[in-house]
Amino acid sequence: MDTRKWITLMAVVLFLGGFSPTEACRCILNHPQRSYCKDNAALKMKFLEATTRTVPGSQNVQKGFKVEVDMVLKGNEALKSVTFISTLTGTSCEYTHPSNEFHKDYFITASVNNNDASVHGCNYIVPWNELTLEQRKGVEGAYNKGCACEIISCTSQPCSTPEKTCVIEEYNGGDSEDQLKNQVCVLINPNTCEWKDIVED
Repeated sequence: MDTRKWITLMAVVLFLGGFSPTEACRCILNHPQRSYCKDNAALKMKFLEATTRTVPGSQNVQKGFKVEVDMVLKGNEALKSVTFISTLTGTSCEYTHPSNEFHKDYFITASVNNNDASVHGCNYIVPWNELTLEQRKGVEGAYNKGCACEIISCTSQPCSTPEKTCVIEEYNGGDSEDQLKNQVCVLINPNTCEWKDIVED
């Protein structure tokens, strides 16, 4: 093979190699309200163990977790009886639970189809005791008041604010920590959303 063809081939290989599987699972996890509103279920629960199950009516095997649901924060109350949650298998978005975190309370958002729940790396999954008091009030209902709003991040000024949008100020000197831990984005008129302290909401 001549030199030019070899260089061209290597360039193609390097170009394709630049698209790693992890790039397929880029997520926007900028605020728990965003995940709470986007996903159709939010639960306080415990992961008990990693396990598998055979999908009813087929020979397919699902990878996932045995779980115990303590509280349905969003979604059908029948989710309280869910004992298995699946995860995407063999992809960069597969969720792997920390081995030392089983049997501990977690807040998760999940996708639900026909009462079958599933989680992946783009869901909001965090130990319950790491939520602030305001975040707990948020997932217990305050965030639901802001689901007509969109939340976007801004890393440098000036920040544009589209209609029905709150901006997380992630630039130096911004208010992102307070927005993340203590506030909810709510609709204050037909076209405007605004950050409000949850304790005052």
